[in-house]
Amino acid sequence: MPCVKFMGTMAIACFAAWSCWSQSRPERLQFEVASIKPNRDNQGGSIVRTPGGLTATNAEFSRLVEMAFQTRLIDLSHVPDSLRSQRFDIVAKAAGKISGDQYWQMLQALLEDRFQLEYHHETRQAQIYVLVVANPAKGLGPKISPSIDAGCPVNPNGSNFCGVSARPGLMIGQRVPMTRIARELSAFAGQPVEDHTSLEGAFDFQLTWTPDEFRSEDGRPKLLNGIPTDPAGPSFFPAVRQQLGLRLESQKGQIDMLVIDAAQQPSEN
Repeated sequence: MPCVKFMGTMAIACFAAWSCWSQSRPERLQFEVASIKPNRDNQGGSIVRTPGGLTATNAEFSRLVEMAFQTRLIDLSHVPDSLRSQRFDIVAKAAGKISGDQYWQMLQALLEDRFQLEYHHETRQAQIYVLVVANPAKGLGPKISPSIDAGCPVNPNGSNFCGVSARPGLMIGQRVPMTRIARELSAFAGQPVEDHTSLEGAFDFQLTWTPDEFRSEDGRPKLLNGIPTDPAGPSFFPAVRQQLGLRLESQKGQIDMLVIDAAQQPSEN
């Protein structure tokens, strides 16, 4: 290091400062073992967290990046088409129990090590939505409320679930901060959503709507994930207002874009 060229107390002080800095750096979290294989049957698709690891089935590369960095604002233009279209089965296990953001930090490390992922962040100007309380005098809607339970419900597989489960027409959240709700709404709003509600704490909610592509002119329901849709059901934006008591307002803003500079087919084991 350049500072060790100086002698005496300055060199000692500089070395001590570097030593303290190096010791204070957070330890890189990573899975103890991980198996990655190309998916062959193209059946289903999920990323499931368990107390001791993570299992992904038929997961797209882009979805893995979304989960690892907890954002949908991703520029994948530098990623080969063959990798973008490939789906993977992953079984990853940690040395002990993990929770919260530890899953995603470990998934980031897995992508960096096995997919040779390289990336950077850019601030870009874009059209966005801001999430606000629709009518502050009336408060939140009938299908959202502050979380009362301090814990997370236990799923049949033994894992504790706190987060958001979403598909076209349905979004369910348990113990979710408003910033996370805004981020999840962006997937169906068509552009980034920022939280401007100033609401703190965690919330439980359920949002249901009929996607426009599943509406029919003759009033007959269409099937969505094997379930008949409600032709008279609300579209996305009215549902957010009616059910959650929130409103999406369009405006210009700055977004943090995750740019993937390089990635390649992963090493298997």
